[in-house]
Amino acid sequence: MAGKNVIVFPTDFSEASLAALPWARRMAGQMQAEIHCVYVVEEPHIYATLDMGPVPIPSVEELSRSAEKRMAAFASAHLKEAGIVTRVLVGRPAEEVVRYAREKNAGLIIMTTHGYSGVKHVLLGSTTEAVLRHATCPVLSIRNA
Repeated sequence: MAGKNVIVFPTDFSEASLAALPWARRMAGQMQAEIHCVYVVEEPHIYATLDMGPVPIPSVEELSRSAEKRMAAFASAHLKEAGIVTRVLVGRPAEEVVRYAREKNAGLIIMTTHGYSGVKHVLLGSTTEAVLRHATCPVLSIRNA
């Protein structure tokens, strides 16, 4: 199923991300939509310093395999109803969520925001904010207190 009958529900497998799930379920019922639960594996960044020795960095393939297992466990625990599609993507989270929603011609993206401000926001950035800025469909942002 593609088109306006798709709701994209990004997760990072945290309890905080679960705050958006009841909203996704409710909206899916009203829109007769399929929920696509997506997780994005971020490619590892290598930061070097002069005194740093070899640091083992997992490959994207290893991270993806691990994420697939986590997604299966997450789906088993929280996404038991039929009609929920799960996907693990690789890249920058905001970019991949926006790209996936565009590819599926999604009618809605529903996700949580942590509500960071000040230094924490600058250091951690905001995936939700970037999705809000770049998505071509409506985005429902649920604040997680």
